[in-house]
Amino acid sequence: MFDAMHTPDNVLIVGGSSEIGIEIAKQLARRGSSKFLLAGRSLGAMQRAANEISSVSEHSSASVSVIYYDTVAPGSTTDLLNAAKAELDTIDMAVIAVGALGNQEEDEKDPASAQRVLEANFSSLAPDILAIANQMSEQGFGHILVLSSVAGIRVRASNYIYGAAKAGLDGFTMALGDAMVGSGVKVTVVRPGFVTTKMTAHMQPRPLSTSAHKVAAEALRAADHNKSAVYVPYAMGIAVSIYRHLPRSLARKIPF
Repeated sequence: MFDAMHTPDNVLIVGGSSEIGIEIAKQLARRGSSKFLLAGRSLGAMQRAANEISSVSEHSSASVSVIYYDTVAPGSTTDLLNAAKAELDTIDMAVIAVGALGNQEEDEKDPASAQRVLEANFSSLAPDILAIANQMSEQGFGHILVLSSVAGIRVRASNYIYGAAKAGLDGFTMALGDAMVGSGVKVTVVRPGFVTTKMTAHMQPRPLSTSAHKVAAEALRAADHNKSAVYVPYAMGIAVSIYRHLPRSLARKIPF
């Protein structure tokens, strides 16, 4: 359940080794969330994250569990829900922080590699999000935070495989939020710009870059106010709003 400040008791982090997902968990632990389940592929990284979450928790008895989860693996949806029922009882908040950036230059030459990026970011992930939403609907409450990207608002040639996957995820989860109206389930889509994390360490920071800490804080602020979507930073939303309405002939000349 949630307290008066919209802090959930039980939290599922899908993509449990994601820096943004971990930062959201740590901020929730400081606010008083007491049970966490981290689901992801890197058990070592998640165990280290579990220790960090426990160390900052307001509750000395806070529980942080980890399970192996790969969204593209057969049976991942069933395994994820079974683990959530066993470890959390109810899923009060689910943070969807799964992502695979891929390598545009290599992926566009290898359809199988492109498929993996599309599956990890959207086509294999969407059914898991839907299953979580349905379970929340059955219990009568819940909030899903989905990490999307500004890359999906208007897909650019420089990263069109990743961007297309995020566009699919963004559209799916926005409409899911509409479909869940009246069920007690809320959905908030978070659209960061360039985030300085380990995943992007090899890349040159872009204008309006942000941090995992900032994205986490703004995501939770948006959830507290039941917003359907939020851009991080705020100025990114203004920039994207302008860019998405540019004529294609002009937009393709912008060098990013």
